[in-house]
Formats: sequence, C-alpha cells, structure tokens
Amino acid sequence: MKKLLLVPLTAAAFVLAACSTEKPGTPSAAPSSPAQGGESSAPTTATGGADPASIDPCALIGAADLASFGTFEPPVPENVGGARVCEFTKDSQTAADSVTLSVGVRDKQGVDSVVDGGNGKTTGNVNGRKAVLVPKPPASCLMALEIGASARADIVVVSTDPEKSCGMAEKIADIVEPKLPKG
Repeated sequence: MKKLLLVPLTAAAFVLAACSTEKPGTPSAAPSSPAQGGESSAPTTATGGADPASIDPCALIGAADLASFGTFEPPVPENVGGARVCEFTKDSQTAADSVTLSVGVRDKQGVDSVVDGGNGKTTGNVNGRKAVLVPKPPASCLMALEIGASARADIVVVSTDPEKSCGMAEKIADIVEPKLPKG
C-alpha cells in the first residue's frame, strides 16, 4: 500500500481479528456508537432472509446511519456491473467535501473474487464475517463483506482522499454487517 495509507490503517489493525494480508496494512470496520451514526433507521431484518437475491441494498443503510458523515441526498437504486446498488451522494459545498457512497449486493460473486485495485487488498473480518478492503486509486475504497461462498455485499466510498474513503468504508461496514444474513 502507499505509505500514506499505512498510519491510519495500522490503527485499525487492532479491530480486525485473524488477519492475513497480501500487502502491508490492516484496515477493518471500526466500532460505531449512536454518536457515530451507529443507530440505523433500517430494521435489522432488512435482508429478508438468507437468500442474497432477497437483500435490498437500500435497506442496509439509512439516513440516520449516515448522519455523522453529513447530509446525503435520498438513495438512488440501480443495477451496476452485476450488482444491485443503492447510491448516496453527500450534499457538499465544495469538491473537497464531496462523497459518494454505494452499498451493493452481488449474488454471484464472493469475496474471493475481489480484485486488487493497484494498492493491494487486505483480508480479515468484520464482526466475525470474512471481509476484504481494497483501496482503489486515486480516491475510492471498496470493502467487501461475505454473504456466502458466492455472494457478497460491497461498500464503495469515493471522496477526494483515499484515507477518508477507506475510513468511511470501514465504518459503514460496521453498520451494514449486522443486517446481512448469517451463513
């Protein structure tokens, strides 16, 4: 990973258990509290059961979950690259403050199929669930959470700063993970 990502990702190493990395660095989902947007307006049974095809990505995260990150426009559901996606765009005054967040479900691709974005990928777990974090240059980050051997939930954050993108992806993963079916 780039040197600039190592410092904040090293701090996250203490949260991620049973890690194996392909490149140095250890990102993970950070614990959240209600003050950090840990409470959700989406019900914990938002997944509709264990079948990944029944999961509505827009039910995995709500406005209350995003409040600590700023004000976001209403979600836009769409199908992108084989995933059902729910995209949120932050209301921002400047380009430096802009953030786009998406939560997607891939019914036929597991975390083992996540591709390195050029800065390595880090494997580990979030709350006991297999996860992969991939910084994607120049300023986005993917956190993939396993739903099953051939399904996953993707959290993608795009901002002007790769550290900010990966940090936010880790926090959003901590919000989304409990709403995914246990396998």
